[in-house]
Amino acid sequence: MEPPNRRPSITVEVPGEGFTFAATVGFDPSTGSACEIFLTKRGKSGTALEGALYELGVQVSKIMQGEV
Repeated sequence: MEPPNRRPSITVEVPGEGFTFAATVGFDPSTGSACEIFLTKRGKSGTALEGALYELGVQVSKIMQGEV
């Protein structure tokens, strides 16, 4: 199931120790079900943690979309 290009989403800031995470969840407009997640770390980009969060978001989104 591939979601449409434009869909509702919500972003939540999650404070960590010395940094803040942002989790954005996208919803399928036809069902209202969560269908993807983007995880980022606020602040300096290009870190190993940022790359790991991106990959985790991709894998979780695939699971949510039934691709795994």
